[in-house]
Amino acid sequence: MKKIFFTTFIFSLATALMFGSSAGAVEKQTEKAEAQQIDAAAIGLSANHPEIPQGVTCNDCHEVKLDAATTATQAWLNGAYLKYAAGQGIMPQEQIKVEIEKVMGGKKQKRTCVLGTSLNNVPLTTTADFAFDPATMTIYGLHEKGTTKLFHIQQNPKVSLNWHEDFKSWGTVLCAQFIGTAELIDGTKPEFEKVLVDIYPYEELATAMKIEPQQAREMVKKGMLLSKITCNQITVNSSAFEKGGMRKYQRWEQTEK
Repeated sequence: MKKIFFTTFIFSLATALMFGSSAGAVEKQTEKAEAQQIDAAAIGLSANHPEIPQGVTCNDCHEVKLDAATTATQAWLNGAYLKYAAGQGIMPQEQIKVEIEKVMGGKKQKRTCVLGTSLNNVPLTTTADFAFDPATMTIYGLHEKGTTKLFHIQQNPKVSLNWHEDFKSWGTVLCAQFIGTAELIDGTKPEFEKVLVDIYPYEELATAMKIEPQQAREMVKKGMLLSKITCNQITVNSSAFEKGGMRKYQRWEQTEK
């Protein structure tokens, strides 16, 4: 009786170990398959991807690999594209700076742009007027205090800015994209008034309100904040560039100081 029980026990144990190992292997394969199914992809999330909590990004859970060399933008800028071989048709950086100034108008001129900010993975776009200082490749805007975009900038200074000429016809595109870091300057700082005097065309306000320029400056300093965007990268798309044998997409990038 004891011998039969012992033999049965050994058989049961061996069976359990054998099938237990198989079950573990199957479970691991299933987990691996499920992990593959919920991998992040450029086309979007798979149907069984879990809900993403606010503030969590893809690279918090996945290994994200980007191949920037093969994106459309990189091909337009310097890759083999249409009639251009890789590396051909690219403007020198100093020439691009001149073209950017033409687009934005330089000091004492402004453009109505779309400003992109983000906080906790929630993006926001707003329109505002900005003036460009070509000497420092810096953009300045005036904004009423207490707006959402300013709260975004205080918490996350990384911003994007876009100006686009109104559509006229195919083949006459002109636009510029700015990527940089913003900071807010209040009216108590000497830089605020210096920017008004030297760069931003605040005089339009004085003319519209029929007041003296000094009075207009004081009003602006009390009720508004100045945004200062230090540009890291500026991309211009101009159909006119192609007439000079250059690519229509050109990019200026800030070098380490």
